[in-house]
Amino acid sequence: MCVGSVSDGQVYEQLGSLCEQANAPYVQQEPVSYSRTDADPGAVTRKIPGREPATLDLSKRKPAHTARGACGSVQIGTSSVIGSRKSQQDAVFGYQSSGWALGIVCDGMGGLAGGEIASRVALESIADAWFAQSPVADIPDFFRREAASADQKVYSQTAADGSRMQAGTTVVAAVVRAGGLYWLSVGDSKLYFIRGQEIQSLNVEHNYRLELNNRLREGSMTAQEYAAEEYRAEALTSFLGIGSLSEMDVSPSAYPLQDGDLILLASDGLYRGLTEEEILAIVAKHSRDMQQAADALTAAVRGRKKQDNTSVVILRYRMEKQT
Repeated sequence: MCVGSVSDGQVYEQLGSLCEQANAPYVQQEPVSYSRTDADPGAVTRKIPGREPATLDLSKRKPAHTARGACGSVQIGTSSVIGSRKSQQDAVFGYQSSGWALGIVCDGMGGLAGGEIASRVALESIADAWFAQSPVADIPDFFRREAASADQKVYSQTAADGSRMQAGTTVVAAVVRAGGLYWLSVGDSKLYFIRGQEIQSLNVEHNYRLELNNRLREGSMTAQEYAAEEYRAEALTSFLGIGSLSEMDVSPSAYPLQDGDLILLASDGLYRGLTEEEILAIVAKHSRDMQQAADALTAAVRGRKKQDNTSVVILRYRMEKQT
């Protein structure tokens, strides 16, 4: 788990009402990514496959008109590599249907077995709930409820000796439906929004640096005190499996998408290994095929020393032309 480029609430200032933060509890060794297809919605297939961000201020953008019930298509790609780690603790899910799609990335932690189990349990909990409740009427409420449910499921996992496993996982999830984007984030996995040659991280990383920055800005901490605590800055303050989830990012409503908009979900192995300019260049090169784009992103970090597990889901929205 690690800190990224947005850590001081900047995203909330830029997106305004497009984001909300909940501050109260809401009551393999082989790399694997999971995908489901419309041809068989019951099938799950296995596929083995310290900078400032460029900013996109969505709150000041005038989105393209998207009528209620407007149709469009979504192309999706998923990819995951193990890196130099001994086990794959990421879990990836991608699903596309007529005019909508669901993507999930979970990055587990808690030892070889613990991280793998935590990410898988969380991913399956959210994905299974989505299909069990489909069509989901209120997506933001669904994300809040199912994040809390997944937190409890991961928290309750036990080891072979019957003791609590003490594992956890991040989660970043996105739904594109009827031309709108909804998202959920817990932990420090990334949700990028790409429009043209501009990129914005939509979610805040839930780590100790966020608290340090808030305290420094409020004047309750000096620069010297900040420096003394910075070695702990990457420690997560919220994740699934914490047992009493109190911090998450959820979009309270849909953000209308424009034709060609891209949404990239990524574990920290990607943004630790690539700059945002590099991510944009790779995506632009493979803009016609999201599976090629996903594979190219993970290939760009494959083989590096001390490379973490790296997993991505990338979605491209195409608006149908009116006739």
